[in-house]
Amino acid sequence: MLTCSKGPSIYPIMFAAVAGKSLKTVARYYAERGMKLGVLELLLASQTVWGTFESQVLLRRFTLFGAHLFLLWCLSPLGGQASLRILETAMASQTAVGDPVLYLPTGGMSYHAIANDILMTGDAATPLAAINSLYSANLLAPASVKTSAVDTWGNIKVPRLSTVSAKSESTGHWKTVPELTSADNYTSLSGLPLAGLARKSQIFQEFTFEYAYMDLDCPEPAYNMSQRDPRFVQQLGLIWSPNNKSVFINEDKHTKTSFFLDTHTPMTEGRMSNIFLDQNQTTLTDTSLQFPRNLLFGSQYSGSDSRAYSVLMRNCTVKLKYVEVKAGCTEDGCRATALRPSTKYSDRNPNLTPLEYLVMSYHFMQDFPLATGSIHMGDTSPTEFYIKGASMPFGTATAGLPDMEDISNDLFATRMGSLMNTYFQLSLAPLAYTDDLPAPNDSIWKSSNLSITTSTELYDELRAPPYLPLYSNTTITATTEVYKCNYLWFAFLLVSSCILLLLGSAGTALSHLCHAPDMMGYVSSFTYNNPYMSVPSGGESLGAMERARLLRDVKVKIGDARVNDEVGHVVFATLNRADSIGDLSLKKHYR
Repeated sequence: MLTCSKGPSIYPIMFAAVAGKSLKTVARYYAERGMKLGVLELLLASQTVWGTFESQVLLRRFTLFGAHLFLLWCLSPLGGQASLRILETAMASQTAVGDPVLYLPTGGMSYHAIANDILMTGDAATPLAAINSLYSANLLAPASVKTSAVDTWGNIKVPRLSTVSAKSESTGHWKTVPELTSADNYTSLSGLPLAGLARKSQIFQEFTFEYAYMDLDCPEPAYNMSQRDPRFVQQLGLIWSPNNKSVFINEDKHTKTSFFLDTHTPMTEGRMSNIFLDQNQTTLTDTSLQFPRNLLFGSQYSGSDSRAYSVLMRNCTVKLKYVEVKAGCTEDGCRATALRPSTKYSDRNPNLTPLEYLVMSYHFMQDFPLATGSIHMGDTSPTEFYIKGASMPFGTATAGLPDMEDISNDLFATRMGSLMNTYFQLSLAPLAYTDDLPAPNDSIWKSSNLSITTSTELYDELRAPPYLPLYSNTTITATTEVYKCNYLWFAFLLVSSCILLLLGSAGTALSHLCHAPDMMGYVSSFTYNNPYMSVPSGGESLGAMERARLLRDVKVKIGDARVNDEVGHVVFATLNRADSIGDLSLKKHYR
């Protein structure tokens, strides 16, 4: 490439040297055999592109021969540019199978993942604090992060299937994820942790993974009920009704929240045992498995009586959706590029979610409302502020936000579902989100077939992995910069070089056929048989450069040989004739 860069400078010099010398030889050859003076002038003047053009202008005659000479010299800059542009850079891609990525299973994809969920192990203070901190961090993230394809820590966020499904979600074809501009387009505020992502320069990594998320549906309109109404307790379900405690105030833990969650759907062994199983003829006819779990949401707000609080109630249902995600990673990050309904988990019962476990539901519905901390009397939880549309749920600029009862059922279901997925997903492996995960070939993943507990001793002995992963194969496309030939400029260079070669060969051949000395186009040519030159006699058979070498110290001038006449005579003479050769003047005519 360095040689090519010098082409525009070197090639015109070489072209001028070969072409100029050859054209002078051609002129000498034809001068011996008789040729028009105009043609000889064109040949001798054609030493550059401009010289070829200028000579025709001065001769006031444009001929086909002159045009050919002009085109010949145009090959000089074209050849120089061609030598520079003959090589250009291009990007070449090579695809190969890469190392697998290890991702966190969600929903009903893995029994071990649910069994090791923090919410299944009780109110462990440290892990729960990690979940709540991560949840609050996702709420605190700026709008640019909430609407981006990854979360604060670069984990890939999965769009909702409805964002790419125009009509039906039953097709198995991939559907490209469009440019998403709202956090409501994603299933969760947090992304999915994956180990083995290749975020490298000029490397594109593509892979697919399975994902499950809870999808809420709230078909019934919201309604208000006073806590003093005897029917209020009758509205409560499995979580709050048996404990005879306030749904908003926990006196034992000294906490208070502004909303609660509950459920009425019976938690049977059949529903729990079929979460991780495909449906069959028996389960398809089991009526206890044919309806989704209901979710009761209650939001407290100050009523007309300052001593009493009314509750806004919503009845929703929750289902589990399984999707297959295609994702790509570059140096700038990763993002989900396409979605389709999962084929691997297409036979799972969508009515069954991890909330079928009583322990899971109990801790989820008690801990989730307190994820952002306890509030003061009359305050509203940041979770509810987010559902209302606050850009900064922890901020104080909440004026103008709609009341919870003014939020449409669809919008409430979307945002509440997103927050529930965020909290539930964080509870699966809270320590996997903010740290660089070990490489897929790290020995720590070899214990993936073990059940992880919160025992510190077990962690130390087994080096337990951050989560029990599922594997996905990847393809790596490496893009490198290569040189390639520009065939158009190559053609220019080839034609120009071939013509120059032919011209140089012709000039060499004709030089051996010429008998006259090389005297055309030289200053020393004026000294041949010149009566005004005081030089030694002889030497007429010498070439012009040979003669110039012998006379190089002789001083000459162009002057007037008839100083005293009215009309002067311009001659080329030696300075020792100064007594008879005068200077030229603009006031005198010459012939």
